[in-house]
Amino acid sequence: MPLNAANKLLYVPRWLTVAKILFAALLLFCFCTTIKANPNLPIYAGSNEADGDIVDGEQKRIDLFDGAEDGMVDLGDSAINAYAQRVYFKLVDSIQRVIEKPDFDVTRKNELREYLYTQLHKVNRANIYSVKRFDNIFRFMLGELNAIRQHQLCGYLNNNVVQGFNTFSLIQNEACVDTFLLFAAKTRPDLVFLNFRNFRNKDYALPVLELATKAAPVTVKRYFNPSDVIFKALKTSDDTVVKIVLEIMAKYTRRSNAFTLIDDIANGRCTIEQADEIGSDPAKFLQAMLRIRARKNPLGVHSLEDDLTIYSLKFVRVLNDLHNEPDKVRFASIERFSAQELYTMVVYSEEEIFTSTFNGLFNRMMVKMAPISGFEFLQDLGDNRFRTFIKMCAGFGKLSTFLQSMTPVYQQMMMINFASGLGDYGDLSQSVEVADAFGSITDPLVLKILRGTIKLEYIKQKSQGNTRGAAIYGLLSNLFVDRSVGSSDWFSSVSKQYAVTRFDKISNSKLFGRDSIDRWLIYFYNDEDGDASFSTFIKTFKDENWNVVDSGTYVIIQSKMGKSVHIYANKSKDEYDGQAALEQVFANNDYEPNVMVHRGHSYYAFKTIEKVRENTQIFVLGSCGGYHSISGIIERSPEVSIISSKQIGTRAVNNPMLKLMAEYIREGKDVDWQLLWNDLDAAVKDNPKAYERFMDYIPPHKNLGAIFIKTYNKMMDL
Repeated sequence: MPLNAANKLLYVPRWLTVAKILFAALLLFCFCTTIKANPNLPIYAGSNEADGDIVDGEQKRIDLFDGAEDGMVDLGDSAINAYAQRVYFKLVDSIQRVIEKPDFDVTRKNELREYLYTQLHKVNRANIYSVKRFDNIFRFMLGELNAIRQHQLCGYLNNNVVQGFNTFSLIQNEACVDTFLLFAAKTRPDLVFLNFRNFRNKDYALPVLELATKAAPVTVKRYFNPSDVIFKALKTSDDTVVKIVLEIMAKYTRRSNAFTLIDDIANGRCTIEQADEIGSDPAKFLQAMLRIRARKNPLGVHSLEDDLTIYSLKFVRVLNDLHNEPDKVRFASIERFSAQELYTMVVYSEEEIFTSTFNGLFNRMMVKMAPISGFEFLQDLGDNRFRTFIKMCAGFGKLSTFLQSMTPVYQQMMMINFASGLGDYGDLSQSVEVADAFGSITDPLVLKILRGTIKLEYIKQKSQGNTRGAAIYGLLSNLFVDRSVGSSDWFSSVSKQYAVTRFDKISNSKLFGRDSIDRWLIYFYNDEDGDASFSTFIKTFKDENWNVVDSGTYVIIQSKMGKSVHIYANKSKDEYDGQAALEQVFANNDYEPNVMVHRGHSYYAFKTIEKVRENTQIFVLGSCGGYHSISGIIERSPEVSIISSKQIGTRAVNNPMLKLMAEYIREGKDVDWQLLWNDLDAAVKDNPKAYERFMDYIPPHKNLGAIFIKTYNKMMDL
């Protein structure tokens, strides 16, 4: 056939085609011979299809960071090297093998490879040492893919809503994603708002947004700007409650507290105008919130929880500050409060309430609660935070007193309720309340009831095939192994299947960065005792082993001998500028804090927690720290050791504790929590007031809530 101009460009002589085939065969023969002669040559187990090469190429790029293509990276430590090899090569290879299974069609395979490539591409020379971060990403991705294959994706995502949003682009086209988002709208509406742009064009976007708005009307008002996509979407809604939220915004702007009282407005108990007026009076607002919170599944529940905490703490802080005054003066401001109001102040101020404040409120509540029993009293409150209350009663030595307000039958019913149904919650908050309470319960009868309940619940969860529920009760069974309450054979057997991980010590080597420096990051806040805390802290380190360098808005305390320990702390008077300067120093130099300390009230804690990194090994929380604080820390650093207090921390304990920790590390010792706690006990024993407060501190090896969360996460591979 004659060749036109275009065909001439495409024409390849037959002899050249044959030559190419022979050359390719020769190359293949040489490659196979090389592999046979060199079995250790790295092979990246990706797809045989072209798209699989993009993942293999990224693995090769990472492999060559140390200059050698050998299927591993040299990060200067044998343990870290092995960990990195498992994550960047073996774990990624496992994901590739799952992608190639017939469960996914060609289009989906390509999408998954592209996502895996994108995550691998984020690994660079600066962050390759952050192996934990990428381990969490890849492990969760592998879990998601297996859950998709087993048709269990929704349950897997619901168990870890945060990671579900972090990997949303991976699962956004799965059939059950709308179910996951509806669950998230009720449990974590804040994350739904933050991620709305990722699914705003989906058919389910508006129903999900409406549900989140009804759960957290105070949170959503942050997005009420004319150009915001959330505000625009809500304006198209026909939902009655959403329209009320928008009407409050139109009439009173964001400043109104009427958003929190949405349940009363929507159910015709008051008008928008009346709700706004009530919200301007702290006492009336608190009473209105209490009435709403006692109902089952009220609208705006997340906003109610937040505002009840804020307003309860306002009253409790006043009572705490008056701790040296006579009771008549100290408790004058709350003498007219009802039993329900006093209860609410207690359970919503858990993170800051003093023992003496708790006792004063509890005693007044018990008097005003009569003649009804404690069981009926909790029922009237809708059992709101009743597990928190029981835990606090146990911790402050008042559980027996509260139980005596009810008949033996009611006592048994209440404690059964306390330990039942924990697998029904979307997070571990209620399970942690039970675990925390256990350490303070000594009554043999109560322990016997809890023991029987946990056993029955475990059997029930197991028979229903509920892996999550079985894990929760399996872990709780560990609490009874060493307690002399009946036979322990069954509990010993089950606890072996759900062994609790011990967190007794941190090896010294884990506390140092790549440059062999242990870095601390301490946040001070400009509150009423911030100056005194900061100045006494600095004085603690003025000796021959340490040097204090003043850097303007912050200081650096450096060890002079032994191992290199650098402690960075902002000056309390320079809360904003000092903290910003420290964060800039850490960002510019790619530092990660090995130890973090929060020196301030609990309402500042979230600011410090947000700065936790995956290599943070120790976190000192100035106050008690409820479930969300502790889980937020562990979420960012899975193996972190947490020190907290049942009350607000005191410098009389904090300063010697931090100095002891610093000396342990400087001297090259492992941080053995039992030994350090014994040393701290001896250091503060001569100061009666400090020692009394020290007894409220919870060391990492006795923090049952934190231990429970970390062990559960490892067990469920979260």
